[in-house]
Amino acid sequence: MKAALALEFFSRTTELMRRDAPSVEIYHSIETALNEVIGSKLLTILRLEGSRLKRLHTSDLPSYPVGGSKDISHDAWLQSMLQDGVPVISADPQAVRQRFVDHETIFGLGCGAVMNLPVICPSGTLGSLNLLHEPGWFSPQHILLAAPFASLLAVMWLAPASPRHAGEAAGSGGSANTFAPSR
Repeated sequence: MKAALALEFFSRTTELMRRDAPSVEIYHSIETALNEVIGSKLLTILRLEGSRLKRLHTSDLPSYPVGGSKDISHDAWLQSMLQDGVPVISADPQAVRQRFVDHETIFGLGCGAVMNLPVICPSGTLGSLNLLHEPGWFSPQHILLAAPFASLLAVMWLAPASPRHAGEAAGSGGSANTFAPSR
């Protein structure tokens, strides 16, 4: 049942892309879809820019504002996740505390589990789609449901920028800045 619902939302989101909807509308569509299919207390979309991940979308503007960024140059775990291009579930507060320097903010939002899905393309990782919820919430099946939406982000980010959206923030097309996979 959840897979059918995910496909319905996926189709709606691809239709927005086909109609050349603004990035914010597509991000919101992905957020709505994943909240309905999986559930989250926080969802963020981050785009890799050099050694920083820049937040392009968030479901909690006061705690994690759009435009905020995270320096990954000294974060071995995050670099590894991006380089490997493999989704990771941090299932409990202990894993969240070990992996995220902002764990106190995460806990303050009532979250104790994180699911990170790298946004990947053939040349490497472009960013990440992140869902947070209470401890033990996420399962490997949730990765299967969310991964197609991460792929949509890659398609969107790699597509040439539309002249209609020339004033939009970076992250809606154009050249790719990637974290190359290890081979």
